Amino acid sequence: AAASPPVAAPSATAATDPVLASYLRFWNAVIAANRAADPSLPALRTAAADPELSRVRATVSRNRVQKLSLRGDVGHSPEPAKVTGGTATVEDCYDISRWNPVRLDTGQPIEVTEESGTGRYRARYTLRRSGTGWLVVNHTALGDC
Repeated sequence: AAASPPVAAPSATAATDPVLASYLRFWNAVIAANRAADPSLPALRTAAADPELSRVRATVSRNRVQKLSLRGDVGHSPEPAKVTGGTATVEDCYDISRWNPVRLDTGQPIEVTEESGTGRYRARYTLRRSGTGWLVVNHTALGDC
């Protein structure tokens, strides 16, 4: 497999942009919930709201029933957030090529054959302003990066 190009770390922008910081906090919660196979992880409630919250919880629940977890890292290359009133959008080219399924009981990798795609996908995430900052409420897949 060809090595994927390095993904730019958005930390400098996230440090000054509360929308991007909230978006990345959402991903940290998604990664933690998948790692723990725990759809009720409290961090999810502080980072997302429905319908996105229900979508993430359903995915984590399905994986737990199938006795698998996702481990590893997700890379991000978000564009600057666009804010209109109490709604914001973030377009990101996220890289899940190092976020891999493992058996929940042993932590052993599960072989997966990806017939298409690069592991790098573009999506538009919608966030809504809340008392705690911003919550991810939805996303739209935009294809490969």
